[in-house]
Amino acid sequence: MDSGRFDELISIESYTESVSSNTGERVQSWAEFAQVWAQVKESDFGQEPVNADRREHKTKVNFIIRYVSGLNTKMRISWGGNYYNILNIAEKERRMYANLQTELTS
Repeated sequence: MDSGRFDELISIESYTESVSSNTGERVQSWAEFAQVWAQVKESDFGQEPVNADRREHKTKVNFIIRYVSGLNTKMRISWGGNYYNILNIAEKERRMYANLQTELTS
């Protein structure tokens, strides 16, 4: 795979939950797990499933990155001012690369 195609800088974020020392309430947030270069392949079309008698457009985007240990589907990607939930992680070429199949969050 040509490394010159990794031309978009993305941030992979993991979900964190902590307890506030002041109020004792649970605080939910996202923390940066890694910042990596990616090849971005946007779908030409999205899916439009029907949910409660209304159509919902789902934008699918694949991010191809160099393999990073510890990735999981509970993480998300921040790119271009949007957030993408990771749906599937496909390892390529003996863990040299990973194809992150994502969906734009609403």
